[in-house]
Amino acid sequence: MSLFGDDTGPEPARPASQPASADTVADWQVSQLRSALDATGLTAMEDRQALVVELLGRSVSSLRDLTSAEARQLAEGFAARKNAGTQRGSSWDDREEDTWIDRL
Repeated sequence: MSLFGDDTGPEPARPASQPASADTVADWQVSQLRSALDATGLTAMEDRQALVVELLGRSVSSLRDLTSAEARQLAEGFAARKNAGTQRGSSWDDREEDTWIDRL
């Protein structure tokens, strides 16, 4: 499977740098990560890959190359980015002009 698509190709082999005893990513985690990537609003594969590299510190060619721990790390990173982008002040804080209360 490609990193960000739903195409059905042969499963890639696990990289030699990753130990065989590593906890492999579950199917539900892959689905969760794909949904989280869609929610980021990034549509270009390069942008999505750059985000994964930023959050993990390494590049991956497929979400299936991740360990379960890395999948959790990515999910937490996506959630943190989403929360950081949605945390805003109130419309009161965003006003541009002074109101009568500010002039008191």
